[in-house]
Amino acid sequence: FAARNELYMNLPYLDVVLCALAFKSGEDKTVSLATDGKTLYYDGAYLAERFLRGRTAVNRAYLHSVLHCMLRHLWKKKGKALELWDLACDIATEHVIDGLNHRSIRFPRNAFRANCYGNLEKKLKVLTAEKIYKLFVEEEPEEYKIRKLEKEFRMDDHSLWPQPPENDNQPPSSAMEQLND
Repeated sequence: FAARNELYMNLPYLDVVLCALAFKSGEDKTVSLATDGKTLYYDGAYLAERFLRGRTAVNRAYLHSVLHCMLRHLWKKKGKALELWDLACDIATEHVIDGLNHRSIRFPRNAFRANCYGNLEKKLKVLTAEKIYKLFVEEEPEEYKIRKLEKEFRMDDHSLWPQPPENDNQPPSSAMEQLND
């Protein structure tokens, strides 16, 4: 709750999305943070470890999961290679957070992250998950590169993301989905 409150105070234009997810202990669902678009599941040990790095680390992790919902990443995975889609979503989300450049979420950008953004920006005008994914599919990155990128950009667990419906015209089933319509 503290992360949501701090983000709300510092990024008031995100008030609706910051309050759209219920909180619930992840117990057997996740060892980090995970959302299904309705609830944000959390692991207490994961949050404690992040808190030891500083409040900023907790704020970023929370905002990361919320932005996945806001950007509809959970509901756009149909027909995609999930490993590459998840990675593209994480990079796009972290790029948005880094672009906000607010002290409550600011981390010093390391050389690897800056280089990754720079390389992507040379090829893409805007770093969206869809465009990054398409680039990954075209370039077929090596396994070691995928693992290195995951280590840098993965902040949450995507295993609870809903399975794509057979009929894409189904109405939204969660508050986050309805925000995007």
